[in-house]
Amino acid sequence: MKFRKPKELVAEALVRTGVKRPKLLFQPGRGDFFNRIAYRLVKGDYGVVRAEELGEEIRPGKVVEECGELKLLAFRGAVEADAAVVRRPGTVDLSGVKLSYPDFAVDLSLFSELLPQERKSLAVQLEIAYGTVKDFFTPENFFLTGVTPEAQRFLGEFFSPRVPFPVLGSLKGYDTVIVLDPSGEKEFTHEEVTPNTLIVVGGIVDSSKRLEGSTRRIIPEAFHRRITYKGIVELVPDRINEIIKIVCDYLTSDSSLYEAVRRNLTRDSKLHFMRRLVQNSIVRFRYRGELLRGIPYDLYRKWKEELSLTDFYFRKAAKHVGGFFVFRPSIFDKVTGRERVRGKEVFVLKELNDEDVVVRYP
Repeated sequence: MKFRKPKELVAEALVRTGVKRPKLLFQPGRGDFFNRIAYRLVKGDYGVVRAEELGEEIRPGKVVEECGELKLLAFRGAVEADAAVVRRPGTVDLSGVKLSYPDFAVDLSLFSELLPQERKSLAVQLEIAYGTVKDFFTPENFFLTGVTPEAQRFLGEFFSPRVPFPVLGSLKGYDTVIVLDPSGEKEFTHEEVTPNTLIVVGGIVDSSKRLEGSTRRIIPEAFHRRITYKGIVELVPDRINEIIKIVCDYLTSDSSLYEAVRRNLTRDSKLHFMRRLVQNSIVRFRYRGELLRGIPYDLYRKWKEELSLTDFYFRKAAKHVGGFFVFRPSIFDKVTGRERVRGKEVFVLKELNDEDVVVRYP
């Protein structure tokens, strides 16, 4: 199922009570501050007080976010406020707002296999992932699982004096447990997710692919689901926080999974994909005794437009194959024969004209 963010539910509830321009009487804060504030409003830590009930003047503010019909104000500005958001219980009743979301957990059962620098990277990614879950859902929806004593000691030292993430002691009670696994048997889909679902990401950090495939070992009895871009795993970012952001985005929007992946593509994931794409798509030619590498124009245009790739990505990918050029189909009119070099097919050209070549990299 799809979910609505706390700020969307709170904004609608406030508008129903007649509050359309509340102003923050404190600094907005980090991340998606409205979503984080909305959670605290529902919990009762913060409150909304109407202008006529506050007992003091609310100065006009600046619109810092719009959510439906509601305009959230802060700082100095020209927009009149009709209520104030304060750091105490308020007078506007928000008890009818119910927040019910799936939980996310990062599994640390393979922590002992991480190198020292990977452990530090893991801790940083945990902190960012926690903030991401707060930006889409609530802080109550983020956990650690499979925490070994070694992992507990490391995190205690890294986050001293207190580890900010609770540890999930048992998986019992969840209707469904889904492990996000690039080798999962099926594609991840919102249709399998309910408010009583636990979504698990493996706490594996390894740019050298030393632990590639290890996610299969995490909670093997759970459903293992993969995230792809139109079936392509390589385009999906591999950092824990980035994977969680894709899932949160997907579960709170009307988009398809591949659209959520595309929205959250990173520079590194694009580079990794381009290197693999070029390596797998190279067509080899021989012209005047020189071996040339090329990729078809249709393929080049498709990925350049679909992923908004600049020449930077193609130049970087070219370095891994010794350079290549983009060719038009007309190049095959100049082929006079074929040969095999180290098991690879090579087309022999009688000529190579400028009109056959779109661009060269580098």
